[in-house]
Amino acid sequence: MVRHRRVLAIIPARGGSKGIRFKNLVEINGKSLIEIVGDFVKKSEQLDYSVVSTDNSDIKKAALDVGLEVPFDRPKELAGDIVSDVDVLSHALLETEKLTGLTYDIVVMLQPTSPFRQPEHLTDVLDYLTENECDSVLTVSETDSVAQPARHSTAR
Repeated sequence: MVRHRRVLAIIPARGGSKGIRFKNLVEINGKSLIEIVGDFVKKSEQLDYSVVSTDNSDIKKAALDVGLEVPFDRPKELAGDIVSDVDVLSHALLETEKLTGLTYDIVVMLQPTSPFRQPEHLTDVLDYLTENECDSVLTVSETDSVAQPARHSTAR
């Protein structure tokens, strides 16, 4: 809980990926991205509950193996390439509230593909959100100029 607000973490981890097949199961330094986010959740004292939203049985098994909750399956219509994060988060929030009988005041999306986040990053975001009475906060990180997509674009 953060300032008397119940916090839900949603971990979106679909099976399909065009870039890296089953990227959420890819290992970095001997741990899968799902395992890394599971370790993060265990260290995060502000989270009241966390769930994995997935459409894939292998990801579900990996999540359960590292102690993450997967209380529902993500519907196929929410697992495509062009599905919005809002739709995925809304589905997971509503399903979680239905299952737990609780209402969550803050929803945090913890993407497995951000394996270098630290617990203090979450603390900083939640503090900023609540101190400034924001409706939402989005974090970004600087992109190396070599990897910048606009640099490689043909339309300059």
